[in-house]
Amino acid sequence: MKNIIIFRPGVIQNETAFEAMSLIYDYLHKNCNYNFTIIKSEDDNYQNDAFEIISIPRKNWEFNSFLNWQKPKLKDKQTAQLLAKVDGIITLDPTIYQQGLIAIVEAYRLGKPVWFDTSITFTEIRRDIKWKLQRPLIRKALDQTTGIIATVPKCLERFRDLDLLDEKLAHKFTIMGHPVDTMKFTPQQKLSEKDGILRVLVVGRILPEKGQFYILEAMTTLLQKRSNIQLQFIGSGILKSLLEKEVKKRGIGEKVLFINPVPHNQLPTILGAADIYVSHAVNISRWEEYFGVSNIEAMSCGLPCVVTSSGAILYAIREKDVAIMVSERNIIQLQEVITNLLDSEQERYKLGKKARQYVENYYSLPRIANQYDQMLQEGFPKKN
Repeated sequence: MKNIIIFRPGVIQNETAFEAMSLIYDYLHKNCNYNFTIIKSEDDNYQNDAFEIISIPRKNWEFNSFLNWQKPKLKDKQTAQLLAKVDGIITLDPTIYQQGLIAIVEAYRLGKPVWFDTSITFTEIRRDIKWKLQRPLIRKALDQTTGIIATVPKCLERFRDLDLLDEKLAHKFTIMGHPVDTMKFTPQQKLSEKDGILRVLVVGRILPEKGQFYILEAMTTLLQKRSNIQLQFIGSGILKSLLEKEVKKRGIGEKVLFINPVPHNQLPTILGAADIYVSHAVNISRWEEYFGVSNIEAMSCGLPCVVTSSGAILYAIREKDVAIMVSERNIIQLQEVITNLLDSEQERYKLGKKARQYVENYYSLPRIANQYDQMLQEGFPKKN
């Protein structure tokens, strides 16, 4: 039995991409003789009955001043003792999170293998004095890291932009996307087969960068003219009240449904009941889509998906005719694509079938988990 600590205080929550990654840990525990313990901050709301979860105070991992960057140290004694007993540690990207830097320093001191995962693809250029002082310490931590788990190759470009990538570091990367439990996210009978209402589903935080306003704009005329269409938004965020106001102003309140975020295990039922899935992530000054887990989950449910090419989506969905990609902010194009899908049940079925097959080929849970297992096994010390 290999005992692994997942050290992620300060950033771990339900209804995030981490829930997809946690599928890997559960799979490896059940099938490959691993045991995972998750360490989170006291104020993180993450819950998962599949794992032992330890909460630590924020003061025990958060740096209080810039000077602490020079000597990062874990203050929580219980966690330090736990790290000393495990076989390996998985943590956060130290170029972004000080928690990851702490874990890597501790692992190196203890002689433990340590991996971190990274999904951020967008680089904010850093030339300030703080970065210049931090960079040597981060560079050293990267050298001490056993392996780096990246969702898409675009993550490597960010390390190059930070002037941190060389041949030695590049060799530590393993590229693997987020897994999907294709046994749960599976095609189901559409509700439209019972009531004739075609449902267009949008899942995600309701934020400017997620582009829901463009979807509403593209759908407004269709909703006003057709009686058999419903637009569903699942999520919450700063733009939700604006969208609700716009829906009321346009007189389509009965055709648009706002659903609060649901537990991840309820999402397959909602996805499976819909007819079309739309995501319209857009690049903004400090963000682009890192992977698009919800897109892949919708495809696994056999939904015809309409997406943009924001950030890493072009790699996550990299085969022809498994999803429809539209230009960012192109409302006319988006409306035309959605209209064509609404008008053709045959086209919806054909696209959804290809989408499902694509996910099975690239992102099924056993496939990704086995890659993860191989990566971990290569990082453990070899027995004589």
